[in-house]
Amino acid sequence: MSEFTSEVSAKEMLEAMEAQQNDANRKFVSKFWSPKKEGVTKIRFISPLSSFNEKLYYLPYKVHYIGGRPFQCLSQTMVDKNGVLHEAEECPACAKARKLFKIANKDKTSEEWKLALSIAAKERYVSRIVVRGLEDEEGHPCEPKAQFYEYGGKIYEIFLGALRLGECGEFYSLKNGRDFNLSKTGSGRNTDYSGSQLSMNSTPIFTDAASINQLKENLKSMDYKQLIEFNTADEIKAALDEM
Repeated sequence: MSEFTSEVSAKEMLEAMEAQQNDANRKFVSKFWSPKKEGVTKIRFISPLSSFNEKLYYLPYKVHYIGGRPFQCLSQTMVDKNGVLHEAEECPACAKARKLFKIANKDKTSEEWKLALSIAAKERYVSRIVVRGLEDEEGHPCEPKAQFYEYGGKIYEIFLGALRLGECGEFYSLKNGRDFNLSKTGSGRNTDYSGSQLSMNSTPIFTDAASINQLKENLKSMDYKQLIEFNTADEIKAALDEM
């Protein structure tokens, strides 16, 4: 029976398990800024960049959340971070969601319906922003820089409504745009941004030359395409099987 005698102590086993768990947690690191606390955070959306031939101040895409991780929906045609055009194809996550919705038979209280909703493709948008009053861990002001911010339909609809009304002008303008009061309540799936709104005042994004030049330099490396990475259909199937 000596071959079943462990030479690993309980302490060593615990350390190995914790190291493995930490490695697993590090596999996914978000590329996006997000407000850490509840309350209002002032941010400034940045205008489309002519250097990237843009007409929109955002990039739209569809994403699945599987096991807490995002997967680009395979049913969309987009250029990825390597400059490769991904042609739309059958998406395993979409197929699984459709199957679960069919099994649920419109019963929104069923586990199948809830699971289908959780993995179904979500419309998401990503913009470049500057966070106002950003501080480091010690409470000191941070140098202003652009960051990527991903958001959903509620915030998108606020901007769409502002453009349709035509009363807020070019709110994304760096010279005479408006800050956005991002109001966060709740956390996780219960996070609510419906109280967010554009500022009443028009202001330049910065007034000092140093900050403006730093922002321009920062934006040179912020092509949206760097955020787009497609997993294979087999990788998405494997993630679905692990749920």
